[in-house]
Amino acid sequence: MWAPFLLAFLAAGAIWTWQQWQLQPDAPDEPKETSSPPGAQPRAPAADPAKANLVALFSTDDYPMEAIRNEEQGTTAFRVEINRSGRVSDCIVTSSSGSDALDEATCKILERRARFVPARDSAGNRVPDEYSGRIRWELPDD
Repeated sequence: MWAPFLLAFLAAGAIWTWQQWQLQPDAPDEPKETSSPPGAQPRAPAADPAKANLVALFSTDDYPMEAIRNEEQGTTAFRVEINRSGRVSDCIVTSSSGSDALDEATCKILERRARFVPARDSAGNRVPDEYSGRIRWELPDD
């Protein structure tokens, strides 16, 4: 009679533990192999770079009202820094669209929504990475 409750309790505990493990911020991987001395880790290109589908993050609902009122559109070029968890840790506009509102919206959306498959070094360890791209803002049709 108590077995279903015990199983539900154990399942809930397992799910909670798994979620907490998934939410660990930027937890370092266990090193598999290192060829450089500890503390000396210059940023080298990742053997397997970070990947994400950034186009799916943006929609016409994200168009800033200020930019719509001012009839602003253009292309914002950006560079994001990605931590070992695959989250954006910084966003820099490398070429402005000509609209502060569009440039700010680009970085705000990327920092809030972007999730990358973390980059890996040649030993398979998660490493920080960078990604550069462009977002074309076009005024929505009425």
